[in-house]
Amino acid sequence: MSNLNAVSRLALRNYIDSARKLAIYGGESGWHSNRWETTTLRNRLSLDFCELRRKGANVAVPWQSPFLEFAKAYVRHSQIRKEVGTIIHELHALRFLYAALQEVHGTPDILKLDGAVQELVRQKVAAWYASGKPSRIGTALMNVYAELRGQEILPALPYWQSPWKRGLHKAYSMDPKAVEWRKAHTPDDQKLAAVLVAFEMAEADKDQYWTSLAMLLAFGSSRGGELTDLSLESLIDESYTDRYGRTRRRVGLRWFSEKGFGGNVKWVPRLPGSNRNEAQETELMDMVVRAFNRLVRLSEPARKAAKLAFDSDGTVYPIHSFCITSKDCSQNQALDDVEAAYAMGRTSILNRKGTAFGRTYRTRKHFGWHYPCVAYGSPTYREIAVADFENFSGKLDHWPHTSDSERVKVWDCLVLHQWNQFNEGPKKVYPNSYVLPSTNQLSYQLSGKWVAGKREMSSIFERLGLTMDDGSAIQLTSHDFRRWHGTRGRALAHMGLSEHRLRMLAGRQDISQNDAYDFNTSKQKAALYRPLIAHSDKDLRIHERLAIGTPIYRHELLGRPLSENELPQPTQVGEFGGCTHSIMEPPCQKGGDCLTCSEKKYVKGTPGCLERMREAAAHHKSEFDVLDAWQKKRDQLGIDQWMTFHVIRYAVAESLLRQMEDPTVPDGTVLGVDEHFDPSPLKVNLMAKGIEVPEKPTDLVTQEINELLGLVDDA
Repeated sequence: MSNLNAVSRLALRNYIDSARKLAIYGGESGWHSNRWETTTLRNRLSLDFCELRRKGANVAVPWQSPFLEFAKAYVRHSQIRKEVGTIIHELHALRFLYAALQEVHGTPDILKLDGAVQELVRQKVAAWYASGKPSRIGTALMNVYAELRGQEILPALPYWQSPWKRGLHKAYSMDPKAVEWRKAHTPDDQKLAAVLVAFEMAEADKDQYWTSLAMLLAFGSSRGGELTDLSLESLIDESYTDRYGRTRRRVGLRWFSEKGFGGNVKWVPRLPGSNRNEAQETELMDMVVRAFNRLVRLSEPARKAAKLAFDSDGTVYPIHSFCITSKDCSQNQALDDVEAAYAMGRTSILNRKGTAFGRTYRTRKHFGWHYPCVAYGSPTYREIAVADFENFSGKLDHWPHTSDSERVKVWDCLVLHQWNQFNEGPKKVYPNSYVLPSTNQLSYQLSGKWVAGKREMSSIFERLGLTMDDGSAIQLTSHDFRRWHGTRGRALAHMGLSEHRLRMLAGRQDISQNDAYDFNTSKQKAALYRPLIAHSDKDLRIHERLAIGTPIYRHELLGRPLSENELPQPTQVGEFGGCTHSIMEPPCQKGGDCLTCSEKKYVKGTPGCLERMREAAAHHKSEFDVLDAWQKKRDQLGIDQWMTFHVIRYAVAESLLRQMEDPTVPDGTVLGVDEHFDPSPLKVNLMAKGIEVPEKPTDLVTQEINELLGLVDDA
């Protein structure tokens, strides 16, 4: 046993010594502190190595050795592998372990951990969380025990399984509380429409600011905390030429998504149902551009203040319009009480005559962060600037950047604003300030703030007089936009919005998390599948089956019955048609040049197919016309081959287009190019050897192509 203890103590000593050498959390110099802080995560993280304490307790009793050294080593080793904010759960689990060790063995020695201590830890956790399920603490305890065994500190430690299982996510749990929660959080189209109305109605700077933030979240299905990564260069508003030669407009925002997804561009969608009206299609784009420009204007004063603070290292105070000194007043000149009050925006604490600070007001409570300036006499502009810099830059965890992504400098941030710039009360804006909005502030603006049943802050909808149809208040949170996109996106899944597209839109790394944002009720989900089972495939034409999402098979597009030993091969058919190339054959060698391929089939009546065919015909015709005009002037070698390339494809697209527009051809008819215009490699080889290959009867599409190419007498 003594040899085993010696081995364990050696393993523990090596574990602690290696942790002390890690650079994380201050390295060797920061090891002895009982409070570690980090700003490398998106939000500031503070770690206190202290005993259990109830919420609100101000006194933190630090741990004693030797448990303290082990806990610090465990935190460092865990965070150096992957730094996460959930380490606080492990730290809380260690507090229960510390208390149990002291109670059972009278000393906080981690080497004395055994089954009795593990059982007491379980009892303490259960008593502490009597009204809840501490599944995260249970998982954290399992991680601590696994680390002790894995590092051979306590290789014989009994295996312990957490009795607190994490329940199903509220989004798909059938627990009555979860069902009620889903009902309360199910997105409402009327509420989302109210955001657009509020954006148009907003006139005051405050309302324009918050509605603009809501607009950017509403179209992009993003997290509220990601707004701080938007810069003045984030907007993309450009014209481009599409594959059909049309000049189109596109608008997007360069976005940085949290939780490991990273940078991407969120393109503003075109509005459907506009009958190709460019102004109507791009209406949402115009609103996003206006929201962006509003934020550029409203953030300008704060951005200037932040830039000056950075350039001067917080030692130059911008003498603003509220100051009563001259503009060229020295930064080192002592100010009297009145001058200091106007500079700091604290005129309310002057005496009744307005000539000096009140005798009882020269306290930290009344002066806030400016108290060090006035505590020992009259301040200077430089001292006020230093106090402002320490206060406002200190509240930004990643100064001079806005977040841990380090993509945007504070003075380039689109959503920066000044202290009290949008305050509801009588407080004036403080010019020498720069503040980032929080998701809580945005949620208060979308739903109002209530404390103990009393409203402390009105929402943008209340200020603009907007309510629900039944007269109730409109209440949203910053996360409701993501729930709305996730719910409506699942409802549109059968129309081409795939799980991958939905994940990309939301900036979600784990595609399985799409389930957590699907708030469609069981009845709504059943309604999506009801058309699939309401009819037999034999009763519906192909275009009708496409509309409800039932599979289409290869042999159906080829117009023949399924062979006796042939397996049915489902084919994906969309607005660009469907491919009938067999999966049993070698891979296709066309390289995406599908328009003239005889294996490509089109179903008349497929949504979007007619429009795509028009675009294809217009594209190849315009390309041919340009080449024809060029060739007539220059007679350049090789251009004739490109003219032939485009004229054949124009003829194919135009012939298919005529059949799709012909009222005598019923919807559901399968159209395609005959092998005459797309001979197989085998047929080409046979013809090259002089072997006659029988021709199939000419179909309608082939006749149209022959006429367009001038291959028939009456063309």
